[in-house]
Amino acid sequence: MKQKEKQKIEVHRTTEGTIFEVAFLILAVIVWALVIWMLSKAPDVIATHFDAHGRPNSYGSPWGLLVPCVITTVAGAGLLVVAYHPHLINMPVEMKTPRQYELAIRSTRIAALTLLLLTLSIPGTLLLFESPSPWLILGAVGLMLAVLIYYCIRIRRVK
Repeated sequence: MKQKEKQKIEVHRTTEGTIFEVAFLILAVIVWALVIWMLSKAPDVIATHFDAHGRPNSYGSPWGLLVPCVITTVAGAGLLVVAYHPHLINMPVEMKTPRQYELAIRSTRIAALTLLLLTLSIPGTLLLFESPSPWLILGAVGLMLAVLIYYCIRIRRVK
C-alpha cells in the first residue's frame, strides 16, 4: 500500500519561531559553557559506560563526552530547521488542518530545546556526582517524551 503524500505547507518566519531560535542559541551558549567547564574540571579518566546494575564497565577521557553532546546539539538545531518544513515532521497522528501543523511545528521547536537539556545531562550525570546516576538523562528523555505525547494528543483532538 502506498503512503499518502504529505501536503507541503509553506512556513514563514514568525515571532514565535524567532523566539524559539534565540532561546535555543542563548541556551546552547549556556549549556556549552557548562559542558566545557565540567569537562575541564573532570579527572583524566572517568567511567564512560555502566552495566545494568550501575557499575562502571568502561573508562575513558572525559573529552569523549563531547561526541554525544555535539550530536544532541546538532540534532536540536536540525529540528529548528525542520520546523520550517512541516511535511518532514513525522508525527504518529495524521495531520490535515493548518492548526495541526502549527502544533506539530511548536512541538518540534520545544523538542529542540529539550535536546539541549539532554546535552547538559550527559556530562552532568557522569561528572557532577560521586556515583553516577541515570536520573538526569532519564529526566531529559522523559520530558521529551511527555512533550511529544502531549502534542500528539492535542494534534489528534484538533479538527
